[in-house]
Amino acid sequence: MNFWDIETEKRFFVEAMKNFASPEQLFYNLTDGYFAYVPKGKSAERQTLQSRNSLIGQYTEKWSKDFF
Repeated sequence: MNFWDIETEKRFFVEAMKNFASPEQLFYNLTDGYFAYVPKGKSAERQTLQSRNSLIGQYTEKWSKDFF
């Protein structure tokens, strides 16, 4: 198993969408679509993804246990 990388991050989003999360819980809903991170020069005013914090926490806890 590799350290956390871009593929692990992608896997988190795919598994979350399949199993337990809505796009609104995971992504910023901007005029151009849904984004995991706010692109430079864009505004995500009034969008704070606190719900994603707990989802990422649960996923990374399991990932860490499996890694070690």
